[in-house]
Amino acid sequence: MNTTSYWFEVRSILRLAWPILIAQLALTGLGVVDTLMSGWVGVEDLAAIGLGTSILLPVFMFATGILLALTPLTAKALGANQPDRIASQLHQGLWIAIPIGWVCALILWFPHPLLNLLQLDSRVYELTVGYLFWAAFGLPGVALYQVYRFYWEGLGKTLPTLGFSLAALLFNIPLNALFIFGWGPIVGMGAVGAGVATAIVMWSMLIGALIYVRVHPAFAAYRLNSILRPRWQQGIKPILWLGVPMAFALLFEVGMFTFIVFFIAPLGTVIIGAHQIAISFTSLLFMFPLSFAMALTIRVGYAYGQQDLRLLKVLLRVGLMSAMVLGILLSIFTLASSSFIVRAYTQNTEVMSIALTLFIFAAAYQIFDAIQVTAAGALRGLQDTQVTMWVTLLSYWIIGLGLGYWLAFSSFWFEPMGVYGFWIGIVIGLLLAAILLYWRLRWLSRRIMY
Repeated sequence: MNTTSYWFEVRSILRLAWPILIAQLALTGLGVVDTLMSGWVGVEDLAAIGLGTSILLPVFMFATGILLALTPLTAKALGANQPDRIASQLHQGLWIAIPIGWVCALILWFPHPLLNLLQLDSRVYELTVGYLFWAAFGLPGVALYQVYRFYWEGLGKTLPTLGFSLAALLFNIPLNALFIFGWGPIVGMGAVGAGVATAIVMWSMLIGALIYVRVHPAFAAYRLNSILRPRWQQGIKPILWLGVPMAFALLFEVGMFTFIVFFIAPLGTVIIGAHQIAISFTSLLFMFPLSFAMALTIRVGYAYGQQDLRLLKVLLRVGLMSAMVLGILLSIFTLASSSFIVRAYTQNTEVMSIALTLFIFAAAYQIFDAIQVTAAGALRGLQDTQVTMWVTLLSYWIIGLGLGYWLAFSSFWFEPMGVYGFWIGIVIGLLLAAILLYWRLRWLSRRIMY
C-alpha cells in the first residue's frame, strides 16, 4: 500500500471524525447537565432523571439508527455524482422521520407498564413520568433534525454537527435553570423541567438546521423545486432496508449495557455503584472509535459510489489498522487512569476496589470494541447492514447478556462470579463481534474487488 495514500486517507478520516467526536461528547453532556442540575433539587429528581434517560436513550437510538442510513446513501450518491438522487433521498428521509418521531413520542407518553415493574417510590415514579412526558414532545423535532444531520454528513460536512451540538449544550443550561428551578412567573418543576428544556432544545436544533440548509450555498446543487411525495420503491424502501437493521444493532448494543444494571440490582448498591462508574467512563471512551467509524462510513460510501476500487482498498486497510492502534491506546489509557478516575467518582473503598477490577475488563475489550465498531462502519458505507444486525444480536444478547448472566449467578461448575461474570460476557461478546464483522467485511470487500 502506498504510504502517501495511507496518510492522506488517515488525515481525511480524522478531519471528518473530530467534529463528530466533539458533537457526540456535547450531546452526552446534555444528559450530564440534566443530571447535575436536577440533583441540586433532590435525590428523587436525580433518580427520576437517571430512570428517564435510561428509557429515553434506547428509543432515541432506535430512531437514530434508522435515519443513519442517509449517510452512506448520500455519500454513495455524491461519489456517483447524482445530485438529484441526493435531494430525493433527503425528502424521503423527512417523510420517514415524521412517523418515527411521533411513534417514539407515543412510547414515552406511556412508560407506565415498564415503571410499574420497578416498584418505585411514588415521588420518583411521578417525576419520571413527567420528565418523559415533556421530553417526548421533542422527539418529532429531533428526528427531523437527524435527517438533515446525516444528509450533510453524507456530503462530507461534519462541522455543522459540531456547531449545532455545542449550541444545544449551551442553550440547555439556561433552559434547565429556568424550568428546573423556576424564575419569575415560571414555577420550578425539578426533573420534569429538564424534560421541558430537552424538548425545546430538540426543536431549536431542527429550526437551526432548516435555516442552515436553506441559506448555505453548499446545498444549492441538491435542492428540488418542489417537495417530493413519499416513494416506496426508490425512496423509503432503500432507507428502511439499510436503516432498520442498523437501528436494531444499536438497540442490541445499548440494551446490553442497560439491562445489566437491572440484573445486578439484587447484588446491592456497592456493586451497582462500581458498575456504573466503569460503564459511564467506558461509554465516554467509546465515542472515539464510534466517531472514527462514522467518518469511515462517509469515505467508504463515497468511494463505493465512485466505484474506485483502489481507494476502497486503501480505506478498508486504513480503517482497520487505525482502529487497532486506537483500541490499544484506549486500553493503555484505561489502565493508566483507572485509579484517578475511580477516585473522582467515589471515596468509598469497597466501591473503589470493585470498580478498579472492572476497569481491567474495560481495558481488555477496548481493542475488540474499536475493531467491531469500525468494521460495522465500513459495512454501512458498503450498504451492508443485515449481517451486522444478526452479529450484534448473537454477540451482545446471547453471549454478552446470556453468558454473562450464567457466569454471574450459576453455581453449576463454579462459584457465581457476580458482576464480574457480566463483564467477562461483555469481553467475549465484543471479541466475537470483532471477529465476525471483520470476516464479513473481508468477504464482502473481496467480492466487490475481484
